[in-house]
Amino acid sequence: MIPLGAPGEMTEAERFIFDVAGFLVIPGALTPDETSACLEASLRAHAPYPKGQWRQLGALYEREAAIEALMDHPSILPKVRALLGDQFILQSTWCTVQPSGGKGGGFHQDGSAPYEFRRLALPTPLVQLRVGYYLTDQSKPGMGNLVLIPGGHNASLPMPRELRANQDALPIREIVCGEPGTAVLFHQGVWHCPGANDQSFDRYTMHMVYSPPWLKPSDRMANCPNFLARTTPLRRAMVGEWTRPEEPFGQGYAKMPFED
Repeated sequence: MIPLGAPGEMTEAERFIFDVAGFLVIPGALTPDETSACLEASLRAHAPYPKGQWRQLGALYEREAAIEALMDHPSILPKVRALLGDQFILQSTWCTVQPSGGKGGGFHQDGSAPYEFRRLALPTPLVQLRVGYYLTDQSKPGMGNLVLIPGGHNASLPMPRELRANQDALPIREIVCGEPGTAVLFHQGVWHCPGANDQSFDRYTMHMVYSPPWLKPSDRMANCPNFLARTTPLRRAMVGEWTRPEEPFGQGYAKMPFED
């Protein structure tokens, strides 16, 4: 059974489901117009690059208004706050394309390759809350869908290496299907991979990754000055632009300027 949620505030049931499964699927997180605008932005971003290759591009929100709107989108932001509290950053964003005919990838956990997050503690703590917005149709398997191992973030053992490359080796896997505009929230410790795209069109997904404020951004070396000058105070805070207090791990951080 797919762990379904609804746009907006996070219910106690959704929190429990996320804690157990490690992910939530939110149909209708984006309107059709929002989805189309984000897809058009993604197509523009990937257009200069060769076709037929898997690719991810970072910090697209700095130059595309439709993607910028996802930073604090009302269908998802309340759930981010429920899971991370009110002091977090947008640690990275990735606009990904899985080309037509793409074979998919191997199971993995997200995070830091030099120092895996699972080394911090077991079960793996929530360090990156990842949100993937489906921008093209993924309503059935074979469309480049996200493939997850439900509850994998709670496993005390790593996945055997011989199983990671074979998406069909584990019968407990879940192929996450969804119409365009669906969002998938997932814990970085859930074992996952991109599925094969057997369709005649490329698959596009926009990932927004939220984390505690002490994690280093991975999609940018620095924030774009032009973006900072024109965006909102909340979005500036979300990319980590605040004055460092005298004690960086103590008191003194400015509160995020949420409307409530």
